[in-house]
Amino acid sequence: MIVVSDMTPLHYLILIGCDQIRPRLYERVFTVPAVMREMDDASTPDVVRRWAAATPAWLHVQEPAHIEDIPRLGHGKREAGEKAAIALARELHADIVLMDDKKAIQEAQKRGLRPVRMLTILDAAAERGFVEDLPSVLDHLEQRTPFYVSKECKRVIEEMKRRDRQRTQALEELPPATDLPGE
Repeated sequence: MIVVSDMTPLHYLILIGCDQIRPRLYERVFTVPAVMREMDDASTPDVVRRWAAATPAWLHVQEPAHIEDIPRLGHGKREAGEKAAIALARELHADIVLMDDKKAIQEAQKRGLRPVRMLTILDAAAERGFVEDLPSVLDHLEQRTPFYVSKECKRVIEEMKRRDRQRTQALEELPPATDLPGE
């Protein structure tokens, strides 16, 4: 599975200590140089800048051959990364593009891409057992990062916590392991 990420999912997963889940979920993860420059900006938290300075081997940084002008995204630093991520995702025929900005998601969808939000990544990782304490991770995201939690996000987070409680309860109700006959 080929995945292209813009800055938001990289940035916030690093801030909440979950940056290791991407290579466990996805075979090949790409981003663009514009995103790496955003992550190295002086206003970016130190932990994110240090991570970007020592990019892990699983993250491939690649410049797209052509970046389409997408007027609705504007012309700021962040928009450059979103535009380039959309362009690279199209060039690579990526299975998904990781992004959270509503306008960027709409533009990606218009171009036939499948955008996936950061909360969906966390949910998928929790489902596969890659996140030990999802409620604490989500609380950290909401309370100790500048991640914008809209009413819709809040509803999604509460639903994620509910599903996590159900998974945990189902595991607790499993009978203890016993030796199988004949072993």
